[in-house]
Amino acid sequence: MTVKTGRARPMAVEERRASIVDVAIPLIIERGGEVTTREIADAAGIAEGTVFRAFADKNEIIDAAIARVMDPAETLTELEAIGAALPLAEKIERVVTVLQARVDAVVRLMAALGPRDHARHRAGDDAHKPPLSETTGVVERLLEPDRDRLRVPVATAVDYLRILVFGTSMPFLSDGSTSDPSQLADFILRGISQEGR
Repeated sequence: MTVKTGRARPMAVEERRASIVDVAIPLIIERGGEVTTREIADAAGIAEGTVFRAFADKNEIIDAAIARVMDPAETLTELEAIGAALPLAEKIERVVTVLQARVDAVVRLMAALGPRDHARHRAGDDAHKPPLSETTGVVERLLEPDRDRLRVPVATAVDYLRILVFGTSMPFLSDGSTSDPSQLADFILRGISQEGR
């Protein structure tokens, strides 16, 4: 636990909010909605009053934490960094790794918060979009150079990939362990039958 020493370093409001959310996310995953603003302040190395100058209350911190974890920007940046010229198997494994990390982060936070907070954040247009749909365009661009090697159209391949990553990453749909990215990538590329059988 961080020990406060004197006054908090001056920061712009948005920078302060971001730094509070940084420390709040792991605390929320560990303690759920029971986390206190005092615990968040201690972890951030600031006075509790500083927390309340940045956020109205704990719910606002939780909302900001959920918004951060749900924001696909970091995932999209990681996907865009994958080279489209890489071998297909390597591309698929890298995509699977990035998407699994995204699903894991969302699942861990929302599982820690429980149904009440989950329900509060399912409203709006995003509630009706397929899982990981925000990544479709980037993954399609990555697979487009290999379209002649695919048994299905690129858009269909991306749908299958998203569905498999999401399904194998959800604890209530699997045995609770995350699939090995290389094994899942191999399955996506080759299916369930052994070659030649």
